[in-house]
Amino acid sequence: MSENDCTNPEEHCELHMCQLKATALNEKINQLYENPKFVCGNCGVKVNRAENLCRPKPL
Repeated sequence: MSENDCTNPEEHCELHMCQLKATALNEKINQLYENPKFVCGNCGVKVNRAENLCRPKPL
């Protein structure tokens, strides 16, 4: 697996932060940043739900 591979490509465009960040931020997206429990192995973003990351790793 390369550094930029997504472990769940089926949900990549709809749920992953790297895609959601490209859209206009709204309150629901901002809530994903509260109390982060996971970090993305690709971009380093920290969120509270693993399913919103390409390569989630626990913090």
